[in-house]
Amino acid sequence: MRIPLPITIISCLLVAYVMWFLGTYRLDFTTPPTPDQLIETTQQWEQSRPNIPRPKAIKANLTIDKPTSSPQTSTTLARIQPETLPTGNLQHAPALAEYGTLGNKGGPAMAKLATLLETQGEIQRARLAWERVIDTADPDESDRILAVTAIKRLSANLPPWNPDPTADIALTLHAGATLKDSEALNEALTTVARLITEASGNVVSVNTKTSIGKSRGIKTPRIPIAIWFSRPGTPPAETSPISFMADPNLKNMLASQIEAGVYALLRAHLATETSFSPLPEYPTGVKPDDLIKYHITRLMWREFVNSMEE
Repeated sequence: MRIPLPITIISCLLVAYVMWFLGTYRLDFTTPPTPDQLIETTQQWEQSRPNIPRPKAIKANLTIDKPTSSPQTSTTLARIQPETLPTGNLQHAPALAEYGTLGNKGGPAMAKLATLLETQGEIQRARLAWERVIDTADPDESDRILAVTAIKRLSANLPPWNPDPTADIALTLHAGATLKDSEALNEALTTVARLITEASGNVVSVNTKTSIGKSRGIKTPRIPIAIWFSRPGTPPAETSPISFMADPNLKNMLASQIEAGVYALLRAHLATETSFSPLPEYPTGVKPDDLIKYHITRLMWREFVNSMEE
């Protein structure tokens, strides 16, 4: 016999209600328990609970753990203990490219070599090693500053690298502008050319040449000036020009702007035509003439000329 679904549902609800009523009709849910009842309930629970051991007390560690040092990478170890590089045969005169094959050892190792040579009284070799920090060791900023400072200190006590002016590599510094009076431009260009010759240790001998266009009467204190280099040959080779705005009547300022332009021109040329470590953009706070004298090495000047395409 099949019982209808409504009767089944009503029967289940009725059974649940009867069970709830029989279990709770004598209980009081509104009156809070007395203290004696709470104590009695607690004792009953403690007697009926499982035999579980009490948890052990945990003592807080009030001491400060020593910081764990991170593992030192190979780069960090190399900077802390740079490799000792060979000084070469000190009985022979060094070449301009001396220590160039050691540039891959890094700036700190090359600086260590330069310092060692300096303490041994090998001033010329020490300067060459410091120059290799700049042009072959791919230095960071601190290595470069250290090398520039050392070169500035040592250069005052050294003669020009090339004592024979007839053996200099000829180089011409050009300037082009449109102005009425070219006297200031010629004077500034000559000043920079002389500075380059001295900074290269007479490795290069720089002449000057200006190309002056006819002024159209435009009255403005600042005019565009282009500079570039060329070397003799058939046909002559030359670099791409670089231009800037300048006041041709301010001689000292004009010379500084040409020096900064020369640095930018060499930086761009060497980066594309040679394998030297790249020169940084204009360093903050550095005088333009110091860029020419100490931030560009003598080897860079020589290879700059040799790398100029015809």
